[in-house]
Formats: sequence, C-alpha cells, structure tokens
Amino acid sequence: MEAKQYKLSYKFEERKLAMLTVYNTGIQRCESGYSWGPGIRDHYLIHFVKNGRGVYVVRGRTYSLSAGDLFLAEPGAEIQYTADRDDPWTYCWVGFHGLEAKSLVSATEFSDGSPVKQCGGEKTPYRLLMDIYNERGSEPHETLRMTGRLYLFIAWLSQHEKAKGALKERYGVEHVRRACAFIANNFASPITVEEVASHVGVCRSRLYRAFRDHMDTTPSQYLTRFRMQQACHLLSKTNLSVKAVAYSVGFEDPLHFSRRFKEILGVSPSEYGG
Repeated sequence: MEAKQYKLSYKFEERKLAMLTVYNTGIQRCESGYSWGPGIRDHYLIHFVKNGRGVYVVRGRTYSLSAGDLFLAEPGAEIQYTADRDDPWTYCWVGFHGLEAKSLVSATEFSDGSPVKQCGGEKTPYRLLMDIYNERGSEPHETLRMTGRLYLFIAWLSQHEKAKGALKERYGVEHVRRACAFIANNFASPITVEEVASHVGVCRSRLYRAFRDHMDTTPSQYLTRFRMQQACHLLSKTNLSVKAVAYSVGFEDPLHFSRRFKEILGVSPSEYGG
C-alpha cells in the first residue's frame, strides 16, 4: 500500500531581528515528483531526508540524495529540490536566520562550502529537528524553546564535523605509525613507497598526504633519510665497505647510494667513514 502524502509545518509570519530565530519547521512526506523551485530563500534552510530519495539542485550543481542526507539552502542561493517519482522522500526541516546564523553555520558540517552532508544511519538529526517542531508556538516561552532546540541541532552539526575531523586525523597518525614501523623493519630490503602503502592498506597518494600532514615530509624522503641514518651508523661503527653498507640499507646500486648520500649529507660515504 502506497504511503499517504502529508505535510506538517509551522511558520512565523512576523520575523523579529534577533541573534537566532526559527522561521519555519516541519516534516513532509512528498508525493511522487513533488518539487519546490527553482527559487531562492531569504533565510537558511536545512532539510534532513528521513527516507526515500530525491534530487537537490543548487548553484547549477545536482545532488542525488537519500535517507540520512542533510542539505542546506543559503539565503539568496537559487535552489530546487524534487522528490523521486518511484521512491519519493520524506524530509523534516528548519528554516532560520539572525545575526549569529552565518557564523553558526560556518562552524558546522557545511563549513567547507558543500551544501550536502551524509549522516549514514545516524538518527540524531531527525530527532533534533522534530524537537524543534514539537516546541512550535508563537508565545515567548515557545519561541525561546524553539531557538534553544535549534542551538542544540547546530551544536550537534558542529560536534559531528569535529568528530569526523578527529577521526580522520587519528587515522592519518595511525597510517604514519604503521608505515614508519614497516620501514624500520624492512629498510634493508629494496622496498618501495608503493609497498609501504600496500602494507598500511592505503593508496600512495593517501599515504603521501598523511606524511605531509603529520611528519612534514613525504614517504619517499622519510624512507631515504631513514636509510641514510642507518648507513651513517654502519659507516662510523663498523668496518664494512661502502658497497656492503649500500646493500645493507636497501640500495642495490652502490653508485646510486653514494650519490644520494652525498646529496643529503654533503660528503661522500668514504669521507664520512674516515
């Protein structure tokens, strides 16, 4: 049996100048192909897709959205959103503005300029948006409660973005740690950066970004300098020949080893070893 369409909404006709004010809020189960726009809003508007699918068009870009997605409309941006014909979406929303609105939005998941964010199976946005709707009313205590609920929703968006950033950073540190351990245990073999990245479980470019972010160097530079550090130890503490040292630190060509050693240390291996 096809779900019935419905729309529950609350809108303030009078818009007072304030730090943050809810303009409208609600939930809607759209009919097949239902569309709003193209048009612009004079306030911020955030939708959360509860279920179903649809398309959001903003500034000429088209986004296909489904359950768990959030999408933002900024004041003055031309937008259009359309429910899927086969699986029309149900979404809830909050519209708001105020002197603090822009700065608050900039601290959320939308801070990188993207109008769409994915929350996966996260149900918190739906609950927080419905909390705003459930506080609806025009009495002073009701409008204050709605604004309070809006602050909680924006706070969650900000915290969610920070948590994702922290998780991304933690993964980056772990990738570097595992790469450095692999290099320390395998530098004597002619390993490559591709092999290091494969061991860590990421592509070369991702490992490169992790090293640049957390070590201020590249995987290739780190591998070479680690080998040279070990070569310096062997040259100063043993009687091994330059050729033997080269092989011992993973260089299959002693001449290439000598050239790289002098480029980095400023002297040849034989001069360093005395």
